[in-house]
Amino acid sequence: MVNFSSYVGRVTATVLTLALLLAAIVAWRWGREEAYAVLFAAFLSVINMLILGGRLIALPVSTQRAARRLGGAVLQRWIITILGLIFAIFWLRLPVIGLVAGFLLTHFVFLAFLVRERSRQRS
Repeated sequence: MVNFSSYVGRVTATVLTLALLLAAIVAWRWGREEAYAVLFAAFLSVINMLILGGRLIALPVSTQRAARRLGGAVLQRWIITILGLIFAIFWLRLPVIGLVAGFLLTHFVFLAFLVRERSRQRS
């Protein structure tokens, strides 16, 4: 079993490093607004990952209670994501393409870490 805190630290550090790199490239190529959108989406994804991770650590032993707690965490993540996107698009006026790029980056990093961890467990 993987140590959650070190695993989350590695994923978070990788996501934020790549988000900063992508934001620098996007700022150079398309402008600051798109770069801010990439960073906003990356930070929103990291916050969501930390929320779900915190809930996973504290899952109760009871299957029914664990399912409710996990369902609540997923619902909470969706609410935070939707409210964050509404805030970014309508109040901060961040470009949607930058937000999509930031979300895609973070989700591909999460996926890469999960695939790598899964292959380690099978070995």
